[in-house]
Amino acid sequence: MNSIKGLRREVMAAWAPPPRMTLAEWANENAYLSAESSAEPGKWHTLPYQTGIMNAFSDPTIEQITAMKSARVGWTKIINAAIGYYMHYDPCPIMVVQPTIEDAQGYSKEEIAPMLRDTPVLRGLVAESKAKDSDNTIVAKQFPGGSLTMVGANSPRGFRRVSRRVVLFDEVDGYPPSAGAEGDQIKLGIRRTEYYWNRKIAAGSTPTVAGVSRIEKLFAESDQRRFFVPCPHCGEMQFLKWGGKDSKFGIKWPEDNPREAYYACEKNGCIIDHADKRAMIERGEWRPTAPGTGKHAGFHIWAAYSYSPNATWGDLAVEFLAAKDDPNALKTFVNTVLGECWEDEYSARADAETLSARAEEYNRLTVPDGGLILTAAVDVQDNRLAYVVRAWGRDEESWLVDRGEIYGDPSDLSTTGPWSQVDSVLQQEYAHESGAKMKVNAAAVDTGGHFTHEAYMFVRARKARHVIAVKGSSQPGRPAIGKPTRQDVNYKNQTIKSGVDLWLIGTDTIKATIFGRLKREDAGAGCMHFPIGIEDEYYRQLTAEKQITRYTNGYAKRVWVKKQNARNEALDCEVYAYAALQYFYTRLNRSKIWDVAEDALRRHAVASENKPDRPAPSPQRPQRRRGRSSFVKGWK
Repeated sequence: MNSIKGLRREVMAAWAPPPRMTLAEWANENAYLSAESSAEPGKWHTLPYQTGIMNAFSDPTIEQITAMKSARVGWTKIINAAIGYYMHYDPCPIMVVQPTIEDAQGYSKEEIAPMLRDTPVLRGLVAESKAKDSDNTIVAKQFPGGSLTMVGANSPRGFRRVSRRVVLFDEVDGYPPSAGAEGDQIKLGIRRTEYYWNRKIAAGSTPTVAGVSRIEKLFAESDQRRFFVPCPHCGEMQFLKWGGKDSKFGIKWPEDNPREAYYACEKNGCIIDHADKRAMIERGEWRPTAPGTGKHAGFHIWAAYSYSPNATWGDLAVEFLAAKDDPNALKTFVNTVLGECWEDEYSARADAETLSARAEEYNRLTVPDGGLILTAAVDVQDNRLAYVVRAWGRDEESWLVDRGEIYGDPSDLSTTGPWSQVDSVLQQEYAHESGAKMKVNAAAVDTGGHFTHEAYMFVRARKARHVIAVKGSSQPGRPAIGKPTRQDVNYKNQTIKSGVDLWLIGTDTIKATIFGRLKREDAGAGCMHFPIGIEDEYYRQLTAEKQITRYTNGYAKRVWVKKQNARNEALDCEVYAYAALQYFYTRLNRSKIWDVAEDALRRHAVASENKPDRPAPSPQRPQRRRGRSSFVKGWK
């Protein structure tokens, strides 16, 4: 009888379900970090602030997870662990949504493939990808009991005719406005889970602009959990906040010594050293700060909690001080370090009258001290060409040197037409206050209007002088300047194959940078200077646009629009002049460019002082310059 009971127990034990494991427990027991994407490859160890986020994935009472986070907190690794958990421990159909199809492919190659290779319990669950095997490709993988599909938010096909129990949205603030004509990708993805009672929907992202950010909206709909830690001196539980030098609590630092940053307790002002951070975090806990149903868990986590060796409180203070005077850099700090939305302040932008009143006493056509590089821009209108010449110094502080409009027919490329006059501007010598003579180092010409091929012909003949063809793109997030594409030139019924390089530029990105800098009144990094005597019309054109929110298929998008009856050629020219500077960066080592420019300017200033009066030399064949030296020929 006892033998029968023993046999029954063995049979029942064999058929019993596995013990319930949380995601954090599973990861600590099974997960490994791969060398391709980890600074410290090897066995996974869940950090204290990661535990609550991870266990929400394995909590059956939680249906939706939102993580509004900074960089350096391990969100991608949490997503990887969740995928491994569902593949091995709780098999089901899974979908991962990346911003683009290319991102999905890269994620599969750089994160999923190494994880499947290096995690013992996952080896062999997914067969190797084969060209003729539709079940296992780079972005679609089958395993016993489930599947893993990785799609791009820019592709409507990825959301069609599929049903998934788990949908993971990554970097949602980087998604395009819509998946083709299908609409909002998050709604499309959630719709794929409707038939599962135990579905899991997770979204994580670094936030972008307040009022537009998708992760901000999702976090606001959640119970908004924050990671509370105890003060090591008074025991007060609080979540970490950014303070700054002038605040009463949060991360602060002594004057002129940001490396010694500390934390000031918000209750009693206790001084907490960075050395106490780990002990505080190990005793921390997630607490909701907003009412909720319990089904939607939201988490906010930022770099002050990070165990990264490059995320000490002193490191964060140094990063802030380096970014605080440049609105673009400061926005990046707020988004990627604080994990917060950037508060859009364009409504408080400087107007034309304010900018005109800020004009300074330096002479037009003269480059002030500090100016080291000259760029120019040409905007093409139906009956005129507008131009701007701007000097640039260290940290992209800049000075307007000249601007103007040349009326005429832009289809006229003759020696008496407007293009010839613009060419004279681009070849003009400008006096530097040091005594040196300077010429334009690089120029960008607009090709997006009605005279595209005339602009191509102009640029093509001046390639050696670094005159480039540009075309604006209003796609959000596009870099200031991309890679060139070869374009055919069609002029007067003649086609020149691959006749010119066309540089696509991110106009939205550059305009955001310019308007952020226009609000700066103090000299220094990014400040834009203007000489007395510039016409009021220039300032009106410079401030002729504003950024507004428009909704497409229910999705908020920030777009630039012209004010009623306004002209914006000056703004366009400033955009192209900035693009020309970015082109300059592609030709010389960016870290050394200012030293090279300053040294060349100094040498030419000294040469100008010592140059004796003598008859002009007889004409001779000019020496052809090669390599980098040709790019500093703007100094004479």
